[in-house]
Amino acid sequence: MIEDKDKTPVAQNVVTMCTKCKTQLEHVVVSQNTEGIIERVRCYTCGKEHNYHPERKKSPRKGVRTKITDSARNFQLLTEKFKGKQPVSYSMSGSFKADDVIDHSTFGRGIVISTSCEKIDVVFSDRSRILVCNRQIET
Repeated sequence: MIEDKDKTPVAQNVVTMCTKCKTQLEHVVVSQNTEGIIERVRCYTCGKEHNYHPERKKSPRKGVRTKITDSARNFQLLTEKFKGKQPVSYSMSGSFKADDVIDHSTFGRGIVISTSCEKIDVVFSDRSRILVCNRQIET
């Protein structure tokens, strides 16, 4: 049986829209109501605590592929496109641009789809992830 996302236990992770970052990011569940439904979450990226905004459930249309299948297919197509490109080692302090091939120590080889000031959207073989970049690391 598939567990409803809205009843994820406290201190567990859930992906939802961050009201500050304005993107779908990983959050930690902070509180639930008496029925066990999530009420508040905290964003791992910006640290802001806010009300939980569940994903709106859309009825699947005929012929629509799942997100995982699309990510895997995108990864295969992009891998073929950038076959000869040498991967760059990923680090949080590194600077990346779209179409860069990166080598991540945990997730493996990925391809940068889009960039913003301090975040990059990267497609890996299993799924797409948002990673940090251009971070000042104090030593």
